[in-house]
Amino acid sequence: MGSGGSAATGGMPGSGGAPSNGSGGAPGSGGGPSNGSGGAPGSGGAPGSGGAPSNGSGGAPGSGGAAGGATGTGSGGATAASGGSSGGGRSGGGGTGNAAGAGGRGAAAAGGTAGATSMGAGGQGGSAGNGGGGEELIHYYGRWDVRADRAITVNSGSHVGATFTGTGITARFDTAVNMASDMPTLAWQIDAGEWKEADLAATVALATGLTVGTHTVTLMARSMDENQSRWTPPLVSSTTFLGFTVTGGALQASARPSRPKIEFLGDSITEGVNIFMSHNGQTRKCWRDDARIAYASQTSQMLGAEWRQVGFGYLGILKTGNGGVPKANDSFNWFYKDVPRDAWQADMVVVNEGTNDSGAAAATFRTGYAQYLTTIRAAYPNARLVALRPFNGSQAAPIKAEVDARNAAGDMRVYYVDTTGWLAASDYDDGLHPNAQGSGKAATALAAALKTIGLP
Repeated sequence: MGSGGSAATGGMPGSGGAPSNGSGGAPGSGGGPSNGSGGAPGSGGAPGSGGAPSNGSGGAPGSGGAAGGATGTGSGGATAASGGSSGGGRSGGGGTGNAAGAGGRGAAAAGGTAGATSMGAGGQGGSAGNGGGGEELIHYYGRWDVRADRAITVNSGSHVGATFTGTGITARFDTAVNMASDMPTLAWQIDAGEWKEADLAATVALATGLTVGTHTVTLMARSMDENQSRWTPPLVSSTTFLGFTVTGGALQASARPSRPKIEFLGDSITEGVNIFMSHNGQTRKCWRDDARIAYASQTSQMLGAEWRQVGFGYLGILKTGNGGVPKANDSFNWFYKDVPRDAWQADMVVVNEGTNDSGAAAATFRTGYAQYLTTIRAAYPNARLVALRPFNGSQAAPIKAEVDARNAAGDMRVYYVDTTGWLAASDYDDGLHPNAQGSGKAATALAAALKTIGLP
């Protein structure tokens, strides 16, 4: 960085990783591809237009902020460019307001850079964000409550991605409500390199000493304690992202790739609970859990898909989840309490529910499962709905019967995937949750099944 230059503070950009010489975090464990076929989520994408959520709940569309911004003089003579404002973030029950575009990035100046970008830039990409198109500074993947100064997720596996120029990058977080004795963990990747991991902290150095040039970062909420409050604020089990600080450069607007969009709905297995019994010498819960290695993440990366990973421990069709999460049907249309689902549209929805309903009568379970599929179909009218046989076989018969009934009634875009024989005893360490080996095997089998069904 030139003399007199200051670091560029980026608003909520996403993904990241550090190269092998990057500081922070233990190396990512094996069991999942580094970037899979299609690699880690690419950055880019059309800004979310903010419309009302597809479930019809009220609220005016979120207005997008203006791109561009005023310039001023930074310390040391570097030029500081102010990024676009968020336009107020979420509006009513509508989508996510955002400000993006080439004008919303920090401008480089001779001798260094200094740029501030508001959190709202990028947005979730509502209905308009389903394909490629306009440019964003930050791309959000997963269920994020994007606000003017921060973005909040309660779902392990949610991630962000960005493109930047410079020699280093640091992520910033608000950890005020997190539990210090078992902090959430992060995983990140720089330039499709080795995955790194670390505990959540106010600042996490993702990379230093990079070569001068353009780089990409993918940053993931690797794990959050399923047993802590994650539905009703204060959200102890959450990740609150404040943005990036770039050394010797700035965030660069990039287009969101046009990729198949998959949402995974499930319980602790989808969340990635107990992937490990210990990890890099750590036995804390947030180190044993790993959304990146979970079958949902690996399946998506194998398929080169954009994905949302929505798993809540102990959740069922008939059971409330850990951390105060309502039953599956009651929680579907919400990110968390009083924050409605946005206008993002899935091309495919994979439902892995039933494991925690093993003691329920088949008829009672099927009634609830049918209601859940009806809710999902109303939200995603054009999506293929894929109903998995739970890996342990729980409630397989009523799940298949409901899919057959819907096919007979004319909805041929509902599919049953029989997982019998996919996993063996050695694919579990606790008898219930697939370990790293089992998650990889399940992902390979599921990716093949989804290819057969057909992705857009």
